Amino acid sequence: MFKNISSKLFDIFKKYHSKEMIANLDAKVIKYKLNEVEIITTVVDDIKPNCYVASIYNATVAYAEDELSKITIKYQKIISIILIKLFSFILKVINIDKIQMLNNYMLSTNFYPESFNSIDLQKLREMAINDYPAHTLLLRSVNNIQNHSLYCNLLKDNWLPITFRQVYLFNDYSECDKHINYRRDKKLRDDKRYEFIEVGIENFSLFERAVALYNQLYLDKYSQHNVQFTPLYLQELVKKEILHLRMLYDHKYNKYVGVVGLIGEDNIVTAPIVGYDFSYSKKEALYRRVIAYAIEYARDNKLQLNLSSGAGQFKVGRGATAELEYIFVYTKHLSLVKRVIWYLVSIISNHFYAGLLKKLKL
Repeated sequence: MFKNISSKLFDIFKKYHSKEMIANLDAKVIKYKLNEVEIITTVVDDIKPNCYVASIYNATVAYAEDELSKITIKYQKIISIILIKLFSFILKVINIDKIQMLNNYMLSTNFYPESFNSIDLQKLREMAINDYPAHTLLLRSVNNIQNHSLYCNLLKDNWLPITFRQVYLFNDYSECDKHINYRRDKKLRDDKRYEFIEVGIENFSLFERAVALYNQLYLDKYSQHNVQFTPLYLQELVKKEILHLRMLYDHKYNKYVGVVGLIGEDNIVTAPIVGYDFSYSKKEALYRRVIAYAIEYARDNKLQLNLSSGAGQFKVGRGATAELEYIFVYTKHLSLVKRVIWYLVSIISNHFYAGLLKKLKL
């Protein structure tokens, strides 16, 4: 799998402004180095239009508002609306987005190199606080299965867990074989009409097409708050050998109709780029084809796959297991008011939102 993601990503963001790479991202990108481990970090000073990969306000308010439409039980929806409004008020009072997100790859699902499991958290936070003493420290996308050591170390180091969402993990591929949906999807590979093709670095029009297909799914169907990749960024990621990008080609109509992009480090991989042509009939199974590619890529390379949140029934029906994902925050250096509010946010998310995610399988 790919190595030195932090270093390679930082090289890109040193060359370009964040908005040139991710259209809705407005953050300063820096890098720490501790015992040869490089840690790319985003710094934001206040609440402003931003992407949830660098903004806790967007992650916990704007993102939650998008989820409301999935709640069909009236009283649960009313309670959720009230809690979201309460969250919004509290977060604005303490300027929640005065934050540093450590080891932030700025993807929908973050991940961590194996070296991060044994990193000296005390030294890392002392280094970060020394540079930005008024900023809250955060780590995104931590779950207790794929990041068990880090999860335990963060709790021991007095970081607060905040339930963010439920993600779907493929850790035991023998479970996939038990599901008829998985077996059916594997057979789609025998269909010679469709073929996954590697994207050439110099063919910029294909990166534009990849973004257009991704946007149909993640922005148009789901939420404008999702990561808004630019074609230039995808091209840079492929150049740096960070992104494994494949386009689904329809030989019948001679056009690209799907895209899947995988990024990983050590033994974990995720698929931040997924999309397909919505003008095609559902019976053509374009979404099933691109997800099947991601699963088989991970399985063939003996990698654990984190397929992020959403489409839970679909993913479980192919062998995934659901697991809560957390944002961890460190607040000991902040004012008493901010520490108390962060503590309340943690309590509310872990005792209400977590249960709701599990019950509704969001």
